Amino acid sequence: MRYVGALIIKLIMITFVSWFFLGLFGGVSFANILLVSVVLTGVSFLVGDLYLLKNFGNTLATVVDFVLVWAGLWALGAALFPFEGLVLYCIASAFFIAAGEGFFHLYMERNVLPNEDSSTDNPAVKNLQTEFGSDVDIKSDAEKTNKKKK
Repeated sequence: MRYVGALIIKLIMITFVSWFFLGLFGGVSFANILLVSVVLTGVSFLVGDLYLLKNFGNTLATVVDFVLVWAGLWALGAALFPFEGLVLYCIASAFFIAAGEGFFHLYMERNVLPNEDSSTDNPAVKNLQTEFGSDVDIKSDAEKTNKKKK
């Protein structure tokens, strides 16, 4: 269920920014913008958010999302709604979507991705530091306390 919420957030962000630049300034219909937004959301979520963000971090995932959105908007736009200045509107859209992706990735890291590593098979979970360090000899401290009581 956590993926559905993240997908909806991403779809709304991509649709709004694309509508702002392509719809208001480029005259593209909302149906075409929604179609392109659904395709871009799916591809960038799989590639940028589930693979790159998880394995390489926020910076690389944001840069790749910029390239994916720009190339996707340009390619799909050239096929569906070609007009003068499409490349400029695609670059502007991709820039603002990538800026939003940086914050979206923080949301993903905090709320969506960490829940996958909560199993006890994860070595990072097993090796957590407790209040006692490895330099504390608990047994000899306990023996000292028992000797004082006698």
